[in-house]
Amino acid sequence: MSTLLKSLLVATAITSMGTAAVVLDTSGIEAKFAFEGTIEPLCKTSSGNNNSVTSLKLDASQQTQEIGTLDVWCNTGENATTEYTSANGGFLVASNTQGSKIAYTLNIGDTAGIDLESGTYKHTKATGASTGDTGETQATSLKITPQSNGLNDSGTYSDTITVTVSPN
Repeated sequence: MSTLLKSLLVATAITSMGTAAVVLDTSGIEAKFAFEGTIEPLCKTSSGNNNSVTSLKLDASQQTQEIGTLDVWCNTGENATTEYTSANGGFLVASNTQGSKIAYTLNIGDTAGIDLESGTYKHTKATGASTGDTGETQATSLKITPQSNGLNDSGTYSDTITVTVSPN
């Protein structure tokens, strides 16, 4: 029993010395903690009420018509870069048996006459982006001007433009 008691006292003394050493090891009046984190550049877009199909006037007037608004927000404090791609290569394509096409140009805000026939259009640092911490977006109007002549084949013509947004 005396061996058990001696072992217990030795274990208690070792534990107490370790604890005492940590508690007694104070050498200054302040402590500093350095830490950091990163928030990557981010932009977001929403289509708002653009989910419905816009009915276009396709006649000889070649009237410029709004197809929706692009709503953009970025956390960079700068305007966004947007890329525009047409599903039909810059044409309104008819649902008729001929697959008739009508070319059009795209207007992005104040930038007019963009031709998507040659592929993707990159609008660098020009699309307005809100930067508020509430995530409210800034809208840019999108319009097209169909190059119809009033004598085009009958049918319902359509296209889809996909917009990809990225931070500058």
